[in-house]
Amino acid sequence: MITAVSISTTNIDDVELACEELKSQIAGKISLKKNTIGIIQCDPEFIEEGILEPLHKVLNFPLVGGTTVSAATNDQINRFIFSVMILTGDEVFFKASYTTGLYDDCFGAIDKSFKAAFEESEKPLQMVLIFPTVTDNAEVPGDVYVEAVEQVCGTVPVFGTLSVNDSIENYERSRSIYNNCAYSRELSYVLIYGDIKPRFFVAKTPKKSVLSSDSAGAVVTKIDGNNAVAEINNIPAVKYFESIEFATTGSLSKAMYFLPILVTTRDTDGSARKYVRALLGFDENGYATCRGKIPVGSKISFASLNAADILSTTADLVKEINQEENINVVIFFSCLIRQLSIGTDPLKELAVIKDGIRKDIPFIASYSGGEISPVGHGPEDRPLNCFHNYSLIACVL
Repeated sequence: MITAVSISTTNIDDVELACEELKSQIAGKISLKKNTIGIIQCDPEFIEEGILEPLHKVLNFPLVGGTTVSAATNDQINRFIFSVMILTGDEVFFKASYTTGLYDDCFGAIDKSFKAAFEESEKPLQMVLIFPTVTDNAEVPGDVYVEAVEQVCGTVPVFGTLSVNDSIENYERSRSIYNNCAYSRELSYVLIYGDIKPRFFVAKTPKKSVLSSDSAGAVVTKIDGNNAVAEINNIPAVKYFESIEFATTGSLSKAMYFLPILVTTRDTDGSARKYVRALLGFDENGYATCRGKIPVGSKISFASLNAADILSTTADLVKEINQEENINVVIFFSCLIRQLSIGTDPLKELAVIKDGIRKDIPFIASYSGGEISPVGHGPEDRPLNCFHNYSLIACVL
């Protein structure tokens, strides 16, 4: 069983004082058990001010996580915040680490690091939390992280977020955190063993937000590499987007940057898998580049993304979680584009979560550059791990 508590500080001017503040919150809220881990979501400025090294010394347990643009805990919501979800237990075991050389060889780096991190344990590996960073050119699609983890860990649930900073054009301040260090081009992670039964929830876009049926028959007929759609309905991707007036003379319409691509594909066993993709633009070949894979044969359509839709799906997801039993903690990650689409009140979605979640449930919620969560189960109860865009995901432990 896991016991949890969320702690946070907005004291960015005095990192020593911030560390003591965080430590005192733990002492006042929870008794740490045999095994403990801290999941960090913070503004990059805290890292730049040097909080990680003194905090790791003060807390004296492993820390993982990454940067975000806003976060909420049980106590507060803020833009400039350093938040930590503390997970602790006697019957669970946490093994944290990070990769080396991720962008040179993603599969190799994850395989080497994870194999070195694996622990001999009588308790099974139950899930993996991962924290890659977002890069400005999506050189490694989020699906690849999932595939690489599955290749070395087998069929266990994978959950996580791509760390971001406050610009969707330049992600140079995005960092993944491991203990007292922060990395711009690596992946930190936690292997969780023991007595847990994780449950996962995904909120995408409501059915009413799907646009006209112009794209109802759109099928991806050719791809190129990991994240480029070459043809849709057997015509060049750029020509297809021009035909539905989402592009003009080879350039993507500005409004399209905030329109989710709804993808329906099928696994090898025939089970349907649905998720959302973000479109980055067109390359020199007229291929549509995305922040994740869209396989050949996938059906695609498009949806609107407005504040009312976002907040309604968030409220519905929180209500669904509140009906669950045996909840020790909830971890939420929401796409950065959802926050940007809300507009004048960028903390509104986090407020819906904080105000709606049951008061007895410890939680942390933050914004993401890409969301990683299972979307159900396949044969033999195999988790269907998936990389998402424009979505709100939640893990209940």
